Amino acid sequence: MNHYAESHIGQRENNEDSYLIDEELGLFIVADGVGGLDKGEVASKITCEEIQKQIRKGTSLVDSVQRAHKKILEELQINPQKQGMASTVVAVLFKGNNYEVAWVGDSRVYLWDGELKQITRDHSYVELLLENGHINFEDMSTHPDKNIISQALGVEKDILDVALNKGSLEKDQILLLATDGLYEIFKEKVMIKGLKKNLSLEKFTKEAVASAVELDGKDNITLLTIQGMVNSSHNNIIKAKVIRKFDTETGDAIEVAKQQLDEEATVQIEKLKVKAIEPKKLEVENIAIKEAKPSIMELTFFIIAPILVLILITYMM
Repeated sequence: MNHYAESHIGQRENNEDSYLIDEELGLFIVADGVGGLDKGEVASKITCEEIQKQIRKGTSLVDSVQRAHKKILEELQINPQKQGMASTVVAVLFKGNNYEVAWVGDSRVYLWDGELKQITRDHSYVELLLENGHINFEDMSTHPDKNIISQALGVEKDILDVALNKGSLEKDQILLLATDGLYEIFKEKVMIKGLKKNLSLEKFTKEAVASAVELDGKDNITLLTIQGMVNSSHNNIIKAKVIRKFDTETGDAIEVAKQQLDEEATVQIEKLKVKAIEPKKLEVENIAIKEAKPSIMELTFFIIAPILVLILITYMM
C-alpha cells in the first residue's frame, strides 16, 4: 500500500506530535503529546516506540497501547519533573488488506471511499455530553470545552478504555490519521474537496498540512495517509463501523452510529411483533352452530322407560 506523512510545528514552540511507519509490521501510528516543552513530545515518542516494540513481540494492538500507557507512567515515576506529560494515539495495524485501528483520545482516523467517513469516536468531554443527552450534535463544534479529552496515555489510570475498529482497505481507498491540529483547521468539507481532485497521496497530504498552517493553525499539525493498492478477495472484505459520514457537497456530519442503533432497534421491535401471539377474535360468523342430536343411551332410555312403568302399574293392580 502507498503511504505518506507530514507534520508541522504550527505556532507552538515545539512539535509534540509524533508518528511512526513500520512497513514490515504494517504498523502506522500518530500520537499527539500533551504537557508542554520537554514533556508532550517525550510522551508521544514513548507511545509510538512502545507500541512498535510490543507488536514486534506479537502483542495484540489493544494490549500494545495499554503497555505504552504503563511505560509513560513508569517514566513519570523515574522522572517526576515530567509530571503532566501524556499522549493521545491512533494506531493502525495491517494484515494484508485487513486492518485494526486502536485509539485513545481525540486523534482521529477517517476513511475515504468516495465518501468521507469518520471511523473513530473522540474520547472527549463533548462526546460524553452528547452520549448522555446533555447537548445536541450541532452544539459540539462551538462548545467552550470541546478540546477537553476524557482520557489519554499517561493520565493516572490502571487500565485505559482502548477503543477498537476493524476494516478492509480496498484499492484507491484512503485512511487518514490526523491530530486535532489538522482536522480542527482543515475541515471535512475541505478534505473532501482535496480528495476529489485525485491528487497523489504525497501532494494531497502536503497540501492539507500546508493549508492548515496557512489558515493560522496554532496547534501542531500531523496527517498520515495510507492508500490501498489492491482489492481483497470478495469473501474477506470487512466493513469498518462508521461513526459519522460527511455530506459530499456541504461537509456536514451525519451521525451514522446513532442511525444504525435506531435501525437495529426498529428491526428488533419488528422481530418481536412477528413472534408475539395475538389473541384470536371470536366472531359469530366463525362459530359453527351444531344441532343437538340425542345419543344412543338417551334413545334407549326414552323407549324402555314407558314399558317399565306399564309393567309396574299392572303388577300393583
